[in-house]
Amino acid sequence: MTAAMEQLSAYDRIALWVLRGNERAIRFYERVGFSFDGTVLPVMLGTPNEELRYLYHKHHNENGEYNHDPA
Repeated sequence: MTAAMEQLSAYDRIALWVLRGNERAIRFYERVGFSFDGTVLPVMLGTPNEELRYLYHKHHNENGEYNHDPA
């Protein structure tokens, strides 16, 4: 995940989608600073499912460096 975040470091906001019920992935993404924004997308994957949108926000600190903001 560190390599992926480095590749995406130019972006202030990153979105990803996780299937509802995939608790292992949800915990992983939350640990690196993603948070569920309330957006749910119904999907049909053989059976009805839902994808949850998780966002990662960055902001500048007083030195002009980026820090993640998990909110």
